[in-house]
Amino acid sequence: METLATTPVPADLVGSFRSFGEYGPVYQITDRVNGQKVHVVVVQTGEELDYPIEQAIQDPAAR
Repeated sequence: METLATTPVPADLVGSFRSFGEYGPVYQITDRVNGQKVHVVVVQTGEELDYPIEQAIQDPAAR
């Protein structure tokens, strides 16, 4: 049986504000969903979604 690889979540990632790419909207990481996703809230719209951890790590911190 194959297991899915998981990405470790840095301790300071939850609670941080980041942006989708260099110029995208700001989001806050509110919780860890599982080994592959985190739960985020888009600041401008209030939209909530599960987002890949690997992508969140690559996104820049919000300014």
